[in-house]
Amino acid sequence: TDIPVVTAVTRLDFLSRRDSAAAAAPPPTVRPSHSWTDHLRGQVEPLDLDESLELLDLGVGVARQAYDAQHRGIRAALRAGASWERIGAVLGTTALTAWNGHQRWIEEQVELFELTGRDGLDDVGAVEALRLAGERPAGLGYVTRTAAPEG
Repeated sequence: TDIPVVTAVTRLDFLSRRDSAAAAAPPPTVRPSHSWTDHLRGQVEPLDLDESLELLDLGVGVARQAYDAQHRGIRAALRAGASWERIGAVLGTTALTAWNGHQRWIEEQVELFELTGRDGLDDVGAVEALRLAGERPAGLGYVTRTAAPEG
């Protein structure tokens, strides 16, 4: 079931904190509780199997939504006139690496549409996304270190 990303992140944060606290805490000397405030008093029970799998599922779902949002942001930046150099800088990478990653995302969206018939990008959407992405930027796709000056 899809839940709003804010709800998913909140629950993910709660379960993550509870799991981290339980892993670091000595065995409880008081009755375990699932209250969200009990972790403040050191009363934390380890996650059970269902909660552990929920934590995993929420992490995967939030990561997918963040990944898609990143590429929606790239498309918005391109429409607004951003260069791949600026996009790469925001992503903490080179223009070429950012462009290559976006090309992979477009391919994934085409595959998703082929599987679902509704989600992802159809042929028209894919052609538009490729047009918007433009030509491959020049560069090696990685940052090289320059040698320190001698002497």
